[in-house]
Amino acid sequence: MSSSTQLAAGDKAAALPTSLVLLFARLAIAPLFLYSGIGKVMAFTVTAGRLGGADGIGAILASGAIAVELGCGVALVLGLFARPAAVALFLFTIAATLMFHNFWVAPEAQVVTQTINFLKNLGLLGALALIAVNGPGSYAVSAGGKPGAASV
Repeated sequence: MSSSTQLAAGDKAAALPTSLVLLFARLAIAPLFLYSGIGKVMAFTVTAGRLGGADGIGAILASGAIAVELGCGVALVLGLFARPAAVALFLFTIAATLMFHNFWVAPEAQVVTQTINFLKNLGLLGALALIAVNGPGSYAVSAGGKPGAASV
């Protein structure tokens, strides 16, 4: 066996655990966004009201949030366009964190809860960054029918 064949076999063996970790990361993060997106659909008027009103900019922002959470959540589960989905969710999570988990201005009774949510979202940002950089791994739906080929 040539050294290039051994190297290629070693790369495949090393890629297996990485692909499993990326699959786990995608499947562990996606339900949060899917659940939140479905919740926004079910309480659209309330969501739009929190974002500026049910009949104006709030409705547009709520619709956008639903599209990002559901669309990118499904993309992560499937591993289809996982990198752009992770980037979109990364930016979305930054905005949501700064808007709704700003513990530094929260009433005293909410500081601990908002701090925990803020820190939880930092962890999500870390996982989303890893997916954005590494792609979905080998266990992913692809546009061309080959596992991992959709890691755009």
